[in-house]
Amino acid sequence: MAKELTFASMLKSGIYQNRSVLYDLQPPSGFLHRTEEKNELVMELAPILMNSAVSGIFVYGTPGTGKSALITEIVKEIKNEAGKNKIGIKTAYINCSESRTETVIIIDLLSQLNPEKDYPRMGWTRSKAIDEFEKVLDNLSTNVLVVLDEVDYALKESGDDILYRLSRINNGIKSRLSTILISNDIKVSDYIKPKTQSTIGRIKIIFSPYTSEQLFDIIKERSKFAFIEGVVGDVVIKKIAEIESQRSGDARKALELLDACAKIALSKKKGKITLDLVGEADELLGRDSVISTLTGLTKHQKILFLAMIKTDEELLNSDMVYKDYIKECENYNVEPLTERRVRSFLVEFDNMGMIRTEVGWLKNLHKKTRKITLNFDNAVRNKIRKVLRDTI
Repeated sequence: MAKELTFASMLKSGIYQNRSVLYDLQPPSGFLHRTEEKNELVMELAPILMNSAVSGIFVYGTPGTGKSALITEIVKEIKNEAGKNKIGIKTAYINCSESRTETVIIIDLLSQLNPEKDYPRMGWTRSKAIDEFEKVLDNLSTNVLVVLDEVDYALKESGDDILYRLSRINNGIKSRLSTILISNDIKVSDYIKPKTQSTIGRIKIIFSPYTSEQLFDIIKERSKFAFIEGVVGDVVIKKIAEIESQRSGDARKALELLDACAKIALSKKKGKITLDLVGEADELLGRDSVISTLTGLTKHQKILFLAMIKTDEELLNSDMVYKDYIKECENYNVEPLTERRVRSFLVEFDNMGMIRTEVGWLKNLHKKTRKITLNFDNAVRNKIRKVLRDTI
């Protein structure tokens, strides 16, 4: 039976010192194990401080490998250096998981680059947004650095028009526009036309997943600030690092797992995070993260996931899944998307850790296909079905 908690007992717990450190974008004492990537970015971006535009820099890496956080730090550094040397620069950051079309991205850029004017997110045509964007850049007549984070969302949703536009825009404006493109999908180039690839993204910087040793260092460093001394030992940190390195090398998930261990320790009124809590916390997180992620999916993504979860098979293939998806669309009277679009959803599910996929050879089909693994017990499957049916 669970022990009753009170706010007083939580305050006396002696576990946390500063929990927010576990989730801060910027590490408390600087980035670990990303010196080479930072040096490369600094070298490629330095021409901006010489009033020269930089062709689109593509930064690849799976989630939790430090891409966005490191680039945020570098943007601050280049702005500080520009200020010291009286070099004009304006910066803008767009997360393309929220802004997925060329028009919306341009309007969001306008709102950041020209905050004196109120720009509506709805109602503007593409041509009007482009005309205004070019006019503002011409009037600014300065260095402009644009960061498009999670750009793979925009490319999959609406194509590469925004990249082509940004790669050519310097020909007709007085400003010098540079771009950094961040993608969680290392196969993002599949969504870029050859004519666009020839003008943008020639510079590629890859953030590899963290190894077990690197994760150990990262978790230990944050733990010094997040917990009271003696609460978490090296054995626990090593175990968490090993678990996450075998998955995707995601530092965020490793820190989230450590936090989950701490919360369970609190609920059990323990003064330390012990090794036996790691497995319990891992199982709890795996179940809860999938359920919470499902509610934020699009209608077609939910239908696709429902089609997969309804089968009793644990190992599926993309051909089988697409057929089941079409049947499920008929049940909801929805026009199905193309097979290519559905394949992109499967890649996204894999990136989010909701399924596991690999491309392999199927003897019975005599061709390569994407093999899909769902590792959910019956109780979780039933809960997922209910959530999806209630929200589609």
